[in-house]
Amino acid sequence: MLSSYLVLLIPVIIWGSNFVVGSWLVGQFHPLILAAIRIIFTSCFLLGFAFFTHRFIRIKKRQWVYLLAIAFIGTLLNQTFFFQALGYTSATEAALIMSLAPIATSIMAYFFLREPLTVRMILGSLIAVFGVYMLVAVGKQHVAIGLGDLLAGGAMLTFSISLILIRKLTQTFESTSATVYSTILGACMFVPFVYVNDQHPIVAHSVWPWVLAALSGILSQGVGGLIWNRGITKVGASKASILLNLQPFVAMIVGYIALGSPITKSQVIGGTLIVLGVVFATVRFRAIKWQTKKNPAISNEMCAVEK
Repeated sequence: MLSSYLVLLIPVIIWGSNFVVGSWLVGQFHPLILAAIRIIFTSCFLLGFAFFTHRFIRIKKRQWVYLLAIAFIGTLLNQTFFFQALGYTSATEAALIMSLAPIATSIMAYFFLREPLTVRMILGSLIAVFGVYMLVAVGKQHVAIGLGDLLAGGAMLTFSISLILIRKLTQTFESTSATVYSTILGACMFVPFVYVNDQHPIVAHSVWPWVLAALSGILSQGVGGLIWNRGITKVGASKASILLNLQPFVAMIVGYIALGSPITKSQVIGGTLIVLGVVFATVRFRAIKWQTKKNPAISNEMCAVEK
């Protein structure tokens, strides 16, 4: 079991580092050009993976509706918001705001999937929102929610919406095939969108930014997603999701090492509160049952009864 958690750390580190890599790449490419490059290489990788693993399956009419919606919201809008945000805010702040996604997803699931919304979820949400306030307000003369914060929030919301749509789709459709089809459809939407909106695109003239953009797309959305999907089948989605809360700290550390980005006190406090809020709201705790015997010794065996 420990080895499964260690394997799941690989995509978490990739995704956390992706904030920093993306932050550097938006200085080499226009954000929309960068997103298009990444999604094209990711689609090529997933297309090859699907071909060699025989993941192509027939799609029904209703499933097409979900796939197109996921492609539009989860790929076109999400990637546009994400890379535009990195042009206005730091990788650390973007990662911290994106870490609210589990809470946003759970709230949407309550309304659209009829999943329960507990008091613990509400309290955890309030803690996380206060963490965002600490992130954007503390240490500043005015409460300033910048454009980058709003764009990162848009990326977080579109990601959460796409997860709800994926949950609905995968009730009747295989999850890996859904990822392949929706990503390819998203690439088909993205290319003409970029062509229309970027009359004077900014692109890198050296080869290494292109290589890094391609690798970040393949590793983040391709390899990372496949490792994650395989890993959660062994440890379960709820347990695996705990590791996602490490992404902001990975971004913070990698940003400090690679880009020299300062780590502020408000980022540490706000990030800690966000992570605590998300963990408190989404993780199912187990109660400890203390058993006494005739002698004073107390057994500390873990009871598998969930709250």
